Amino acid sequence: MPTDRLLIVPDAHAPYHDERAWRLLKKIGRHFEPHTIIHIGDLADFYTVSSHSKDPTRIQQLEDELLIVRGLRADLDRLGAKRKVFIEGNHEDRLRRYLQDKAPELFSLVSTDRLLGLTANGWEFVPYRSSTKIGKVHFTHDTGHSGKYTTARALETFQHSVVIGHHHACQYMVEGDATGRYRIGAQFGWLGDVKRVDYLHKVKAQRQWSLGCGIGYHERKTGAVYLTPLPFVGYSACVEGKVLSA
Repeated sequence: MPTDRLLIVPDAHAPYHDERAWRLLKKIGRHFEPHTIIHIGDLADFYTVSSHSKDPTRIQQLEDELLIVRGLRADLDRLGAKRKVFIEGNHEDRLRRYLQDKAPELFSLVSTDRLLGLTANGWEFVPYRSSTKIGKVHFTHDTGHSGKYTTARALETFQHSVVIGHHHACQYMVEGDATGRYRIGAQFGWLGDVKRVDYLHKVKAQRQWSLGCGIGYHERKTGAVYLTPLPFVGYSACVEGKVLSA
């Protein structure tokens, strides 16, 4: 039965990504050879257009951020997937809010899609607070919740199988109903550098978040999608029985 291979890429928050974890992700992609790549959002941090108080020692020019983020997008392009889906995250949405509040004259001229070169390089672009569906599984960045119960709350929101990002945890849960039907909720960690987090205590981030990504197998005839978390353990991951290391 024809099956498509999915690579699910979680939040990276570039330029504050974990470079070693990103190298492992690329290695996984080359080994796995996905038909479809789904980026779940927050590839970019967009720190420079954030409304929060900013550390003056961090990058202060949007152009400098974009050079790095576009480079990561190009890394994913080189994996050769036939289909590429980018779901905008709340950090990319910082750009929309910045334009809306501070530069409304440019609102129709500047967008995440254009700045990151997504549609121009063959990506399907899904705006923030929207979702897409592959087979029987929905994919979205978040459902407006945070904390360790985000996966459970996403399942409550969708009432169907759903993959999210945002919380940076590796969670996988199966939930049934009275009819005997089951649905899956999952998130696959993140690819950011916990040492560069500046908005909460690092111990809290280290305890709750984990490096990783996800893979899946989409059975086209039935719509079933079989999801597998790939936690990064010491910058290694086991993919289809093979251990890969960065």
